[in-house]
Amino acid sequence: MDYLQLDPVHFYTTPSLTWSAGIKTTNVTLELLTDIDIYLMLEAGIRGGMCQVSKRYSKANNKYLDNFDELLESKFILSLDVNNLYGTAMAFYKLPESEFRFLNKKEMDTFSLMSVTSDSNVGYILEVDIFYPPELHSKHNSFRMAPQHETINYEICFLLIKKIFVNSLI
Repeated sequence: MDYLQLDPVHFYTTPSLTWSAGIKTTNVTLELLTDIDIYLMLEAGIRGGMCQVSKRYSKANNKYLDNFDELLESKFILSLDVNNLYGTAMAFYKLPESEFRFLNKKEMDTFSLMSVTSDSNVGYILEVDIFYPPELHSKHNSFRMAPQHETINYEICFLLIKKIFVNSLI
């Protein structure tokens, strides 16, 4: 409280306190987005965290296990987690703060992604249409190249669980 002159009592959540502390320590003045089209483009591009299980069932078989079977292929199960991935990205990369605008036609025609350096003071947020070849869909099923902003509804999950349950009884 003495260092930043921020009283935690005046904040509803820890993230809001952290946000204010970050703004205060960096001395950044954030520009208010007033162009609705820019705001909607940014909002449409927001992706949440990712949680993934690639297989429903897997059984490890390796020399470190008591029930290791030498006749079977050696197999390990690995679970990875990155602590504070979001915070690390925020700390090591320059984030947009002002002068948001769309490129004009001439700028788009001459734009070269390969000429943009990672330490540039000017950054770009690209909205692109991609072609994802159908032959890659099953190959990339566990980890898609371009995840969609989607929420699977409860009904679909329920029907899948019901189907699995019924098939396991037969």
